[in-house]
Amino acid sequence: MFKKLYNTHKRTGRDFLWRALQMVGKQGVPCLIFFIAAKFLSPESFGDFSYLMAVVGLLIIICDFGFSTAVSRYVAEYNFRQSEKLNNILFSISIVSIGISTFISAVIVLLGGRVFKDNFRYILCLLPYLFLMPLTSIADGMYRGLKQFKKLALISIIVGGFSLAASFFLISRYLLIGAILSQIILYFLMAVALFAFQRNLKIRFDKGIFAEVARYAIVLGIAGVAFFLYTRVDILILKQFGYVVEIGYYEIVNRIFQMLIIPFAILGQVVAPNTVKYATANDFAEIRSKLKKYAAFCLGIGLVLGVCLHFGIPPALQTVLPQHHTAQFLMIMNILLVLLPFKVFGTCLNQGFIVPAGYAKITAVATGAGGLLNVVLDYIFIDCFGYIGVFWATLLIHSLSIVAVTACFLYAIRRKDPQRRIRDSQNIPGGIGTLDRDDF
Repeated sequence: MFKKLYNTHKRTGRDFLWRALQMVGKQGVPCLIFFIAAKFLSPESFGDFSYLMAVVGLLIIICDFGFSTAVSRYVAEYNFRQSEKLNNILFSISIVSIGISTFISAVIVLLGGRVFKDNFRYILCLLPYLFLMPLTSIADGMYRGLKQFKKLALISIIVGGFSLAASFFLISRYLLIGAILSQIILYFLMAVALFAFQRNLKIRFDKGIFAEVARYAIVLGIAGVAFFLYTRVDILILKQFGYVVEIGYYEIVNRIFQMLIIPFAILGQVVAPNTVKYATANDFAEIRSKLKKYAAFCLGIGLVLGVCLHFGIPPALQTVLPQHHTAQFLMIMNILLVLLPFKVFGTCLNQGFIVPAGYAKITAVATGAGGLLNVVLDYIFIDCFGYIGVFWATLLIHSLSIVAVTACFLYAIRRKDPQRRIRDSQNIPGGIGTLDRDDF
């Protein structure tokens, strides 16, 4: 039995391992850079750094606007049935991304001084990040769609190791400016390496590919903006009310969550090409079966992780980052820990099933509604409970959104399953005697 299980899941397990190593370089290293900044910066400066990265994060969502995730899906699809399009997709989408980033950068240079005021000079320093981050994500999507996880891992680990060493020097010496430069250096080196080692690259803009990918990317982009509204917008609201130090506390918990969720994001991305294959073949029953198994696994692991973090984070923080070990931090942490199982499952659900199956619209609608409600509740709760109200609103909206998205996705694929339609037709009065299978 064990031999059969190994042979069945050998490819998935190998891809998972290489993707895990790659994510350590791509997402683990930025998290480590973030904790280096938390170590050397004062709580106030660290809160400002977290605010700046949230602002730039919103701008990157606009610059990328879903193209990087859409590229992964269409590369997998083209590789399955239209391989002649593979060589044109990376260049075509990258050119569009550069154009959007240029426009956004020009707007910031002209109008940013009025909006960001004292933080404007730091925003200007981060402008290269608006180009590098989307390009890195688009190239990453190309590698993932082609299942080139080993090459992706080697590039990310080598680049990440060098960037981490440089970051320690820059942050310890130049503080906030050093933290900003560290992010730019990491993604510059990553973008150069990913494009240099990608063989499926032809310098030709294909309007047809752009139009096809853009239609799906728009849905993902709207979902990305909505996702910002019910996650990162909390930071902007806390800044508006003067809770700068609390922004830093929130980001420490958030980054810990990000590092723990990496394996589940990898799992979803490794499963995604198979979901594309099942969806292309209209085998939605298999998608539903796989999703139920992954849901039980992710929720169980998330619950265990939450308990471990409740007891493990306080002594670790007191040792490594004592300036952040406060009653306010512990209160924020305990509220958000309740959300961890939902975030673990939601990550795998979105990246492994909903997006590759072609149902990103469900995520867009749910997160759009959740994002707007989150903004409203943030202002109501912060007036009633102070800064802690923002985190109660986050817990409520996130958990309900993930439950709603799961229910809608299962309902959608159940309706589209051709075998289900046959069985439903056979169960209606007179259905067995009148149904002709050739009609399906």
